[in-house]
Amino acid sequence: MSRNSRVQRPRGEVKQELVEQLQMLRHLCAVFDQGVEPAGKDIATKLRLLLHDTQQGRSRSLLDQLDLRSGRFWDSAGEITKNHITPACTLLASQISDSGGRYVPLVATGFNDVIKQVPFVTWWNGVILEDSSNHRFSRRDLVLHVADTDGGAHVDPNLDAAYMALSRSNSLGHTFVTGSSLEEIITRPATQTTFQGRPELACMRQIAYEVLCTIDNRAPEFSDKLR
Repeated sequence: MSRNSRVQRPRGEVKQELVEQLQMLRHLCAVFDQGVEPAGKDIATKLRLLLHDTQQGRSRSLLDQLDLRSGRFWDSAGEITKNHITPACTLLASQISDSGGRYVPLVATGFNDVIKQVPFVTWWNGVILEDSSNHRFSRRDLVLHVADTDGGAHVDPNLDAAYMALSRSNSLGHTFVTGSSLEEIITRPATQTTFQGRPELACMRQIAYEVLCTIDNRAPEFSDKLR
């Protein structure tokens, strides 16, 4: 047999692979929820494996191989309007405590209602984040930046400038202002601190939530095997 010959996987084996990948994705989500934020990098790699087809068909996503990528996906993001005046990411929430503000996925706030279901292409390529410099990102953009360049499957020596600003320099621009009363703010200057947390990794957790909801709804036989 030629060293370059390839043999097609049995469909049953591909289905079992999906069960195992979903099991690992759920585990990574649980680790993230326990406070291990870097787990978002591995979540991105799993999302890429499940969702992304490479150019010219060199590699097909696992969901596409099982005809599960062409349907409608659960979308928990609100709409970014054309006339909005502040940076926005509709997959994130702001978590405020005495120590400051932090970017968290919507699911961390107890949010569990999916707003709508949309075609995969709309879900994957629609804008869900716009920063203070008007750089716009889709789910696809964020997943591939994290998975392909920033610690998921690869650590590149150079990163996209807009992605670097988002992930390292708080280009979303949210700040926490100290001062619990009007008197305090009047008598001394307010102190502003940058929001904590990696917004792109929090997005990975929320995207994973959407994917798992989609599979639970459309192909529960795969989710049932995990219980």
